[in-house]
Amino acid sequence: MTNVDTNDDMIPSGADPDGVHDAATDAQRRRRNRRRWWIAGTVSVMLIATVAAGLLIQLPYYALEPGSVRPTEEAITVTGTESFPSEGMVEFTTVAIRQITPFDAVVAWFDDDVEVLSEDDLLGPRTAEENRQFNVQLMDTSKLDAVRVALVQLGYDVPINVTGQIVVEIGEGTPAEGVFELGDVIVSVNGTEIREVADLNDLLEPTRPGDEVVLGVERDGVEGVMDVPLVLGERPDGLEYGFIGVSLSPRDLVYDFPFEVEIDSGNVGGPSAGLAFTLSVLDVLTPGEITGGARVAVTGTIEADGTVGPVGGVEQKGAAVREAGIELFLVPVGEGESARSRAGAGVTVVEVATLDDALEALDELGGNALALGAPGSSEEALGGD
Repeated sequence: MTNVDTNDDMIPSGADPDGVHDAATDAQRRRRNRRRWWIAGTVSVMLIATVAAGLLIQLPYYALEPGSVRPTEEAITVTGTESFPSEGMVEFTTVAIRQITPFDAVVAWFDDDVEVLSEDDLLGPRTAEENRQFNVQLMDTSKLDAVRVALVQLGYDVPINVTGQIVVEIGEGTPAEGVFELGDVIVSVNGTEIREVADLNDLLEPTRPGDEVVLGVERDGVEGVMDVPLVLGERPDGLEYGFIGVSLSPRDLVYDFPFEVEIDSGNVGGPSAGLAFTLSVLDVLTPGEITGGARVAVTGTIEADGTVGPVGGVEQKGAAVREAGIELFLVPVGEGESARSRAGAGVTVVEVATLDDALEALDELGGNALALGAPGSSEEALGGD
């Protein structure tokens, strides 16, 4: 009887058993390689998708980053009177704002100069486009106010006529919260109509925190003028008179300038360059050097009465001033500590509450800020004999 190897029973006649084993091994190896390539390809696609998402997907958050420090006088054009170029420069500061991706958020976490705000915190009830238009409007009004304040400082009479003050922002936790709506127009205080930009502040000046005033308010959808009683609060800028807690924009604003002063602010929005514009207009319209020939960075709004108002993004502006190598930075009262935190030891930060405070700070640089020359054509420009 012939013995049979059960393994060989499965091998066709004439086949090489070792060759069959090698073919099976190769097939298994190919299957393993294909599986490895499939896994590697899947991981690679997932990694690329993750990176792409991190770089491209827009989050509902915005980064506030150091912007630019821009020479202001270069943006000013005067027509109808003499102007005087300066060696020194008043420069206004900006903040760069952009919507961020997950990758941006990680980078911002490690950068002290960048602040991340939610969409709600930055835009409030407005859309991004509405916010852009709002800031363009604020800039346009700020430039007109800045020119007027400078001209009044030089002795010109510049009437401003309005039909009321539009509520464009309502401060959280202020007396105005829950009382006003965006778009309301304040047309009177205790029965006295608002006809000039400074009227509201002038009418509030005799008041004190805790006093009640009756504001005449026009509102869309409501016929006539509403009487709105309001108990005034304390002002964050330290001034003594009562505080409503709203940001305002004049309605039907008309300026009567003695000559033309144009300011090209480019694509920058918001009112925070107001003080810088006023100082630069003063420098352009008068002989001498208001800064003593130095570069000076400035931020702060300017009110019709010369009051310097608070601004946002002071930390980022301080970082921009530091990078620009400027040694003096003028900021609104109460914002010096924030500016110093990012400006560093090489920048002197001075808080100012009024235009006069700013001129005093510049005078210490050795310029003529407290002894400005006659504007334009001296007596003739002022309407003198």
